[in-house]
Amino acid sequence: MGYRSSYVLVTPVREEAGLLDELAATVRAQDRRPELWVIVDDGSTDDTANRLRRLQSRDPWIHGVTLPRTARGDPRRPAQLVTAGFRHAAELAEAEGIDHRYVVNLDADLRCPPGLITELIERAERDRNVGIVSCVVAEVADDGRVERHREVVDGMPRADLRVWRRACVEEVGMQPAPRWAETTGLRARNRGWSTLVYDDLVVEAATPGVVRDAWQGFRSDGAEGWEVGMHPLVLAGQVVTAAVQDRDLRRVAMLAGYMEAAISGKRRSHDPELREYFGEGLLRAQARTLLSRVPMVGRRFRRRQS
Repeated sequence: MGYRSSYVLVTPVREEAGLLDELAATVRAQDRRPELWVIVDDGSTDDTANRLRRLQSRDPWIHGVTLPRTARGDPRRPAQLVTAGFRHAAELAEAEGIDHRYVVNLDADLRCPPGLITELIERAERDRNVGIVSCVVAEVADDGRVERHREVVDGMPRADLRVWRRACVEEVGMQPAPRWAETTGLRARNRGWSTLVYDDLVVEAATPGVVRDAWQGFRSDGAEGWEVGMHPLVLAGQVVTAAVQDRDLRRVAMLAGYMEAAISGKRRSHDPELREYFGEGLLRAQARTLLSRVPMVGRRFRRRQS
């Protein structure tokens, strides 16, 4: 496919040295490797820097970018690392004359089957209106049992793995906004791009059920929900769904973060595009999902939708 299938890859990392060698092995095993791979390190204190140097010495198409630690040593938002990676990748690609049609962001805890990225790109190629595509992310136990599929809300591709058409990236812009995955997906949709999640394609998470600083991470998600104007019933629905379907109580932290942000008077977005979607838009989508799962009612509802 040549240029049509060419892509650059971006991966954010923080204290994930133990994942890098296996991740690199799966990237090298892709039936089409990236023209360029930018790994953005958020000032890790483990062996990440040494691992990155070894990867770069072996493969010149791998570039490590280490950001200085923040003044208080707090981790940056994942969106800040991803968007920094997108900027570095664009600059390096231009400087090295790398022409590419797609940009892929891939988290360090995911393991892509050899043909996955190419398959996602080939499916995107079938429709020029497709801006972002992704697949199911499965958390798999040591015995090979699938513990859960990470939640997909309103058919929006998750932030773990996304294949972006370069033209969509350039039109949407890469700003580290709160709720980055939903915000950028929304802006893509509102500008005429399709965003698709293929549920017949699966990527496995290498660290199932283990999320570093899980409470703080979900609490930050809740606070970001407040910032973008998320309706409280939408957030409550996500927490209840995770508790009932996946027996995952960590998302209670999202409610805590949301309420803390509200009580502290944290500023909310005045962007009508965001307020409408995270408010009434997601609430309607949540209601449609619930109706589709009710016996009898769900069948009639799905027939009307089709």
